[in-house]
Amino acid sequence: MQDKERVIEKMQISLIDIENNINTFELERADHGKEIFWKCADEAFPLEIMTDDEIKNTEILRKPENLAESDEIIKQKFSDAVFEYKMGLLINREDGFDDAEDEEGDEKTERFNPYDPKLIRVDTKTFSISQVNQMINDGEIDLSPDFQRGFVWTDITRKSRLIESLLLRIPIPVFYFAQDEEGLFQVVDGVQRLTVINSFMKNEFKLKNLEYLSECNDKWFKNGKAAKEESLDSMFVRRIQQTQLFINVIDPQTPGKVKYDIFKRINTGGKVLNNQEIRNCLACPSTRKLLRELSGSQHFQRATRGSISSTRMADDELVLRFIAFYLLDTDQSPAKEYKGGMDALLDETVEFLNQADLGLMKELRSKFFLAMDHAYYLFGDRAFRKAIYINKALFLGISRVLCRFSKEQIREKNRDEITKNLNEAIEREGELRGALSMATNNAKNIKIVYDTVSKIIGE
Repeated sequence: MQDKERVIEKMQISLIDIENNINTFELERADHGKEIFWKCADEAFPLEIMTDDEIKNTEILRKPENLAESDEIIKQKFSDAVFEYKMGLLINREDGFDDAEDEEGDEKTERFNPYDPKLIRVDTKTFSISQVNQMINDGEIDLSPDFQRGFVWTDITRKSRLIESLLLRIPIPVFYFAQDEEGLFQVVDGVQRLTVINSFMKNEFKLKNLEYLSECNDKWFKNGKAAKEESLDSMFVRRIQQTQLFINVIDPQTPGKVKYDIFKRINTGGKVLNNQEIRNCLACPSTRKLLRELSGSQHFQRATRGSISSTRMADDELVLRFIAFYLLDTDQSPAKEYKGGMDALLDETVEFLNQADLGLMKELRSKFFLAMDHAYYLFGDRAFRKAIYINKALFLGISRVLCRFSKEQIREKNRDEITKNLNEAIEREGELRGALSMATNNAKNIKIVYDTVSKIIGE
């Protein structure tokens, strides 16, 4: 008996036609036993591909006649799309989100135009390690503790070998700092290395497993609480202190969008940073503090059941989405309106928050906490969820609507009826279900979610 077809996944693949146009196909997955079929829901674009779970045996069953690409290229693009899709699912699940696709879809978004090269102002400077270490301790160089979560070197051998390179006078890669208007430095590239150096000079670890300088094994930097022979010889201490570091400093007059692009180009960390981690590194301390405070608050943790991961700053980005659209809704955003391009909007919002006054910060806290408390009151443990995991689009839509109400106004509403109506709208095949599943950053889909939630909750 043939298995009943059941669509369980969706993804997109882009192919070029004979007129050199890029066509984006939205494919739905349906399983028939061991065979997996990916086909376009729109019959006007008859693309259908059959494969197995390991993507080893792939066959193109149907394709539009006007495609310019060969079957082999289509299969390769299909394989790449499946891999990227599965990686996206894995990352989403680890962060605490459902499988909704965040991309913009075929929406035309406003992009930042290529900037004038004259706007790039980077000066090369040299500082001794002694100077840099003192500046870190004095708070003149910001290592951004939030940014380091999950990125600090923990391997004692790796840390010790970096210090050994300094002792051997082996040059280490250049550093990049961004200087703000107050003259303080943000570490753009090299935060792990500086953290290790600063940690060693604070006597927070001993050298281990050195490759060449075995006589320095099991030595502190300069620990006055330990026996003299347990610390480095004074010659090695001076060598570290006097080592010159080459640092490229991004001038404070460089526009924020240019800084952001420079950061993405030069970052060489062991892990590829996601967009929110980059934003965090370019955010001022007050902005980072605000995002951390809101994402770590009892209000947010209760409404989300603590299910959003903080390891890669997924929680901070969710908070930032609320702030970005709250500013838009209240005519306080420099963006004026959202036409697509979520990352660009969030970048601009961080830049705006860096200049925000205490009054706005207080307003954002109050409205965010209201939205979270109202969501928990109305929906309990099911707040912001289509099923098991948090849905980003639903979080944004619900929080934008709920922040408008006072506690008294929410208590007057029939929460059982609201919950029932929202669940029915989500389960129904229609605009809302689609807007919560595919191209959720698309401006049209964001409006669909917002309008639907507004209608259900009422004025």
